Amino acid sequence: MKVFRSAEKHEVRQFLVETNLIGPVEACFLSGDNSKIVATDTQKNTVFILAKQLTPTVKSAEAFAKIIATHFVTTYPEAIKQCKVNILEEIWERTSVDGTPHHHSFQKAGPHTGFAHADVGRNEQNEVVINVLQGGVRQLTLLKTTQSSFENFVRDQYTALPETNERLLATSCDSTWQYDPETASNCPDFEILAASTRKAIVEGFSGPAATGVPSPSLQRTAFEIGQNVIDKVDGISSVTLYLPNIHNIPVNFEPFGLSNTDETGNPDVFWVTKEPFGIIQATVSRPTEGAATATNAYVMSQ
Repeated sequence: MKVFRSAEKHEVRQFLVETNLIGPVEACFLSGDNSKIVATDTQKNTVFILAKQLTPTVKSAEAFAKIIATHFVTTYPEAIKQCKVNILEEIWERTSVDGTPHHHSFQKAGPHTGFAHADVGRNEQNEVVINVLQGGVRQLTLLKTTQSSFENFVRDQYTALPETNERLLATSCDSTWQYDPETASNCPDFEILAASTRKAIVEGFSGPAATGVPSPSLQRTAFEIGQNVIDKVDGISSVTLYLPNIHNIPVNFEPFGLSNTDETGNPDVFWVTKEPFGIIQATVSRPTEGAATATNAYVMSQ
């Protein structure tokens, strides 16, 4: 937990940091030679000291991950050839009292958390370089109550699922986006990019406020989310989505002589299952130059 204090307001950032050091340490495993091992206690203390040095202008999870990874690669050149850092960020939002943002009071958002990953190493010229920089969000929980269907899927002797043209669609989105090299090296404010990306994810899932957007499957919605992120946020080369399909099953009221329908004719009481569930995963990448059409321009893998 890092507190940034000024006369105007206080800010907080809370990070869970994982450091992974990669180097020529075979001797430790094979013969018990610890001469190139950086102790986990040293790693822990280093993270605290580097957090102490963060400033109000450099406080994002992405920036902190870069700082930590770069520190270990540059400080121990003989022992560490590569450092990978993962950060989960607990998100604290400023509270308001009578409509006025509070000077120093916060409320934890959630259940979603931020995510950042930095991979720093040395190139063939022995220069320290950023191999990969990623941002992300974990457990961004989303629900829409109409315009979701699932029909015309493969059916065989093991299929029990009925087709439906109207259902609830819910997911707890884990998303990881990759910054392009220029952005990874020179972005002045990753927090703005991360906030814009989370907003694009929600908008891609939801569609326009007044009308929404039809979802023939969570797979199609995954692509629309990724496409919206790529379209709306500069500096991101790809986005990977991990989407569990959280099932909301209409309650069967027939044993009680009741119908589970409201005035629209659709069910309105559901029980939420935790498992089993399907997981949809896809990666949508920025279009390549000269792609033939807007739809085919996006590179999608699953």
